[in-house]
Amino acid sequence: MRIIIDSAVHESIAEFYRYALDNHLSLSYETVEAKKERLYAAIDSLRDYYRIYSIARLKREWIEKGWHEFICEDFHFAYAYGQDMFGEMVIYVYDAVHSLNHH
Repeated sequence: MRIIIDSAVHESIAEFYRYALDNHLSLSYETVEAKKERLYAAIDSLRDYYRIYSIARLKREWIEKGWHEFICEDFHFAYAYGQDMFGEMVIYVYDAVHSLNHH
């Protein structure tokens, strides 16, 4: 099973932690890297758990597209799954929003 992560997800994570490092003096680079590793490990765990998460409720776009949502480290991730044209299962992670950035 493949997991495809949209560039918007990578950028959301990087942008959030760039801001955090610049604005929270007590936050270390090592702590941020550990948090990012946990995020990507959680995304990878979708291989085993993609069916247990419910349909998204955070953003209208996610709801309208029928994407699923899971939360890790206060990030909400929107994803969908299905088969590609060769019959292989694919999980596509479309978007990520940190709880602090959602209004």
